[in-house]
Amino acid sequence: MPVIRGHHTFDNHFTQIPNVWLRDSRLSFKARGLLSLVMSHSQGWSLSIATLAATSLEGRDAIRSAIAELENHGYLTRTQQNDGKFGENIWITHDPTDYPLPENPSTENPTPKKNIDKEEQVKNKQETEELFDEFWNSYPRKLDKAKAFRAFKSALKRAKFEDILAGVIAYRNDPHRNPDYTKFPATWLNADSWENAAVLPESKARKDREREAAQEFIQWQKSLEKSSTPPPTCPHGNSIVRCKKCLN
Repeated sequence: MPVIRGHHTFDNHFTQIPNVWLRDSRLSFKARGLLSLVMSHSQGWSLSIATLAATSLEGRDAIRSAIAELENHGYLTRTQQNDGKFGENIWITHDPTDYPLPENPSTENPTPKKNIDKEEQVKNKQETEELFDEFWNSYPRKLDKAKAFRAFKSALKRAKFEDILAGVIAYRNDPHRNPDYTKFPATWLNADSWENAAVLPESKARKDREREAAQEFIQWQKSLEKSSTPPPTCPHGNSIVRCKKCLN
């Protein structure tokens, strides 16, 4: 049952397949692929289902299904060889008459593009840069400024600038912050570290008092152990309460 490329009005003009054929949403990609393969040959070229199945990943059932799609939508017309009762079916490519029109926008009253206000863009950029300069001047460690600026713009989408700046100041004034281990600005911003509350002086004082109290308690226990009087010993050199000879 061969599939034969027929004559088309565009044969003498170009060899490409019309875009509207390949964009026909009624066809599966399997059917479009088969149509493209058939149309890639010259007029009168014959391809059998067996040949198509042997040169593709799809089997005969898949090819028959694709042929049925193309026939149903007018891309193939079926004839029967020798007009016999058991004659072989032949499909010939054909120009369909009812395929969808190409979805090209009309040139009349085209939809206007959304114009971006460049002045507004410049204004927003300047404001962001000014806010970043304030952040940068307050941050205790100034490294990788360009990377920090990108992280800062991203952070503004997650938090208010006032909260970020307040977090920077608290981090800068944190008495427990080690300058050698101060985070890079971009790292600090990407981790939303402005949400971390700095250790307050009164909290530190309370912890110091608790530590001193614990040390005093340990020293007191040690002093009790040293000052406690050991139990008296018996003539045998053992504790009176443990000496079996004295107990007897």
